[in-house]
Amino acid sequence: MHGRLDRAETVPKRVVTAFNYTQSAGFGVTSPKRLLLQALLSGLGDAVRRNDELAADRYHRRISQIAGHFDTNRTISEALERLLSASSRWLATNVAERYEPERHVLELIERVTELL
Repeated sequence: MHGRLDRAETVPKRVVTAFNYTQSAGFGVTSPKRLLLQALLSGLGDAVRRNDELAADRYHRRISQIAGHFDTNRTISEALERLLSASSRWLATNVAERYEPERHVLELIERVTELL
């Protein structure tokens, strides 16, 4: 192979690994907005489980800001609306009475995550 590089030598291994990973997922590349939403949903769930009202409020507000990016997908948009409504109720509920609202928020987080 005179003067020619093998393909494996020209492409960094981490690029090939990342490409293979995205191809094996079957959906191609996940959009940055979906990744961000997944992270925010995870954070909201953790905050609700810890009963951390300040953190839950921050995640609720951030999710409401990004929700508009999913208006083209009616199923996700409606699920996000239900989640935001439920998390608002959780935030407005007294700490001693949060069991049912907490359960509802966590179920809705799981539902939105499945849709992504």
